[in-house]
Amino acid sequence: MRDRRDRTGYREGVMSQQMRDALRAEADRLAGLEEPAARARAIGDFFAALDMELETIAAVRLDAVAALRAQGMTYQRIATATGLSVPRVAQLARTAGTGGRVRPNPTS
Repeated sequence: MRDRRDRTGYREGVMSQQMRDALRAEADRLAGLEEPAARARAIGDFFAALDMELETIAAVRLDAVAALRAQGMTYQRIATATGLSVPRVAQLARTAGTGGRVRPNPTS
């Protein structure tokens, strides 16, 4: 498998050590399942559960983008402030229901 650091768009990211340790412990537990089919099924189940938890984190980002748009910030300013791309900001703003034109707030 190709090293993730070699992939387009790779960035190091930040995660609490507690979360990193919990994920590694779960990986070790899953790797310890002896029967390959059971191991593969358990990993699939883990990914499904993880996807659901990631939705919670994604909602926090949506709220942040919506708040920035409510302040009158443009997609470009939000992208610069957050490190997201302008198209990704636009997509998130549409998802949050705050897409479209807004008048920039001169105090933001």
